[in-house]
Amino acid sequence: MMIFVGLGNSETKYLSTKHNAGFWVIDQFAKSHDIEFKPGKGNYIFAKKGSEFLLVKPTTGMNNSGTIIRDVLNFYKANTDDLVVVFDDVDLPLGEVRVKADGGDGCHNGMKSIIKSLSTDKVKRLKIGIAASDYRRPSEKYVLKPFNKKFHPLVQEVLTIANDAMISMLNKGVDETMNNFNKQNIGVA
Repeated sequence: MMIFVGLGNSETKYLSTKHNAGFWVIDQFAKSHDIEFKPGKGNYIFAKKGSEFLLVKPTTGMNNSGTIIRDVLNFYKANTDDLVVVFDDVDLPLGEVRVKADGGDGCHNGMKSIIKSLSTDKVKRLKIGIAASDYRRPSEKYVLKPFNKKFHPLVQEVLTIANDAMISMLNKGVDETMNNFNKQNIGVA
């Protein structure tokens, strides 16, 4: 069973911020498969479709996601080969989705927590580009703001592409998905 974990902050004040792109993708995937989230055995909510896939949203906050993911893997007797982490990437332009088999944390505190808790960087990822033309450093302030309304149609397109990438990972694996989706760019904002 593939386990998709969306990173985000569950507090109401953060729900519409760019840093919650991982949650948005997971929410859309659940909606497209007509499944609903329920409380997990810990600080997370989950939605499951039989033995096909599990969707997880940690409720600990972005920077403390690692421990929960380790607990989820243990509970489901899974390992990092079964895991795909979905999260925002401020170094990718809005309009890009990138699939990776492994790598460093990319200065993303959620990934830093995961790599530390799992003691490996061999974690598959689905990265959602969030850098729009209004992007300014420092990134900490940028990611905690919503997108300008003019970018909403592009954000919706990106969520659809991310949804398709998740379906591809389930059906064709990560390598083929990387080959097909890392070439796409729907028009950088």
